[in-house]
Amino acid sequence: MPRKKYRSQAGIIYDILRTVHELGEAAPTRIMYGANLPFDRAKLLIETLVKKGLLERVTVKDRTYLRLTEKGYEALKELEKSKRILEELGFKF
Repeated sequence: MPRKKYRSQAGIIYDILRTVHELGEAAPTRIMYGANLPFDRAKLLIETLVKKGLLERVTVKDRTYLRLTEKGYEALKELEKSKRILEELGFKF
């Protein structure tokens, strides 16, 4: 049986930020699907990213969406660089 390959915490955060960036504004459920996470784990990480100032909540017609802050966009760019370097060296991100 092949060994399951797990993502790093940085890889999961990268997937969340990338999903929000690609969609512009995203509902938590959409982020969950885009980052391939179970809802409870996605919710916890989203809360952490909001507290750290990487994501912000936006309310549109009684619906809450999340979008990247400037700090979140900068973090995404840095994670993309790190991902590219590590993968070139043969490491899992």
